[in-house]
Amino acid sequence: MADIILYPERTLAPLKRLHGVNNGPVCYGSLMDVSVYYERAGIPLVRLHDTNWPNPGEVDIHTIFRDFSKDADDAASYDFARTDDYIASVLATGAKIVYRLGESIEHTKVKHYVHPPADMEKWARICVNIIRHYNEGWANGFHHNIRYWEIWNEPDNPDRQCMWSGTPEQYYELYRIAATEIKKHDPSLKVGGQAATMVNMPFTEGFVAYCREHQLPLDFFTWHTYADDPQQILNNALKARTLLDEAGFTDTESHLNEWNYMRADEGADDEIWRQLWKPGGEIFRRNLFERQKNEEGASFVAAVFAMLQDAPVDEANYYDGQPHELYCGLFDGYCIPQKTYRVFEQFQQLCAYPRRIAVAVEESAAGLFGFGVASDDGGTALWLSNFSGESRKYSITSEGANGAVGGWSAEWRLLDAERDFDSAVEKAVLGEDGSIEVFLPKHSVLVLRMNRSDKKEAFE
Repeated sequence: MADIILYPERTLAPLKRLHGVNNGPVCYGSLMDVSVYYERAGIPLVRLHDTNWPNPGEVDIHTIFRDFSKDADDAASYDFARTDDYIASVLATGAKIVYRLGESIEHTKVKHYVHPPADMEKWARICVNIIRHYNEGWANGFHHNIRYWEIWNEPDNPDRQCMWSGTPEQYYELYRIAATEIKKHDPSLKVGGQAATMVNMPFTEGFVAYCREHQLPLDFFTWHTYADDPQQILNNALKARTLLDEAGFTDTESHLNEWNYMRADEGADDEIWRQLWKPGGEIFRRNLFERQKNEEGASFVAAVFAMLQDAPVDEANYYDGQPHELYCGLFDGYCIPQKTYRVFEQFQQLCAYPRRIAVAVEESAAGLFGFGVASDDGGTALWLSNFSGESRKYSITSEGANGAVGGWSAEWRLLDAERDFDSAVEKAVLGEDGSIEVFLPKHSVLVLRMNRSDKKEAFE
């Protein structure tokens, strides 16, 4: 029996384009620009948070409305210039935007901007005027039609109050005031939060209960997971959906809008994790972030792309897309695309197929994750990540191939420690039983296409 079986006649829900990212393509004072790579990967959705961190000069409320004592309805009180340019660079790639209304993370001992606003009604008015500037042309603005507006980020983050110095109740109140004012101004906009670091904490349960009790708008609920196992992301997706549904928010979208691969060194314990950002943790830190860029992180991302197709997740944003040595698995500090970026690029190519089809990964292939797509002329493609399975040959077949294999051929490319989907295309005629065998090392990603022999090659 084959390890992986494609079922071309079993059409599923369309492929979800969940390869969004956090932050745009330009950073380091515009010296670094990866716009061309965003375009090639077809990045569909960019969330603006920690923009140009650790020295954000745009997006954050305090970078636009610099003096809270000023009149919130006076255009002269606002400095939009840098954020205007930044948003233009994102939209130029073809991506849409999730705008996080709030502040970037502060790891410094003294916190400057992550405190509850002294006047929440005024803060909400500032948010509305930012929306007016980018959607309605106010203050020499634009008509960008930004639909998603997220209120704050990770107010439940337990790390030294790095995102919120107030109480849970103060955040709930801020959300109530801001969400109500935004929807009052333009009911068509989508407003959401809480950008939860976890979805099973009392803070999150309290937030959803508060929204239900006060009948607040919650068009999309956002949550984050940094994991070393795709199952962790699936578990949180199910928890988030269950929490929302049980509270009556059945139409609320679920957004995984921060995620990445985070695996410690073998045998790392809690004490080592605590040393991550301290003297002595340099090698551990380097190893952790380099994994996000190499075949290990790439196969994790490919596995998550496959797993999310049938998970209750509506949008997703990998953290982070801006070229940076930390958390960005797509590029190095010189803007050179890494293996994980190649996964984004290949995923975009498969999004061109009009139909998604069923794929069965048998128990014999534990640790592999996949999905299938099909073209209108009957050609099929298989996406397969060997994130944690054995390094060995795997047999792949397509239901209905028996007795009709003479006019078909298969071709594939692989990403692993040595390859980035860039080696010569591997070709094979299907065997008499309609199957093929491919050796997949652990931490590899396969893109396999089966086409009629008289068709043009799928790989250009």
